[in-house]
Amino acid sequence: MMFNLDDCIACITSRSAKKLADCFEKRLNVYNITRTQWIALYYISRNKTITQRQLAGKMSLKEPTVVRLIDKMEVLGWVVRTTREDDKRIKLLELTEKGQKVETEMREVAEKFRNDVISGISAEELNSYKSTLDKMLCNIKNG
Repeated sequence: MMFNLDDCIACITSRSAKKLADCFEKRLNVYNITRTQWIALYYISRNKTITQRQLAGKMSLKEPTVVRLIDKMEVLGWVVRTTREDDKRIKLLELTEKGQKVETEMREVAEKFRNDVISGISAEELNSYKSTLDKMLCNIKNG
């Protein structure tokens, strides 16, 4: 059988991920926040101490990109950076009270988006989808 780009699982997945990300971005933009900013707020809120480097890893972003992101979020009053006592080069991130409030409000938007996206999909179907994606990622690592 000849290769067909429209049937390529990588292309289908990429297109789907882009559409989902764009739709979520539109929902967040109503609140003057980007998807990337919210994801950063989410990860910072979930970790007692997180460094810029660790945040970059969790978000699959390069460190300079995260530095610029945190710069903007600091100006908005959502995040503060501190240095570690034992190594002043390491920047620790923490949400301000304002940042915590924004993260909580946007988490509700994210939960509503998730519920809208998975509407009509059974837990079994959702678990099968996640399992299949995990297997494909393992195949890439092994191949």
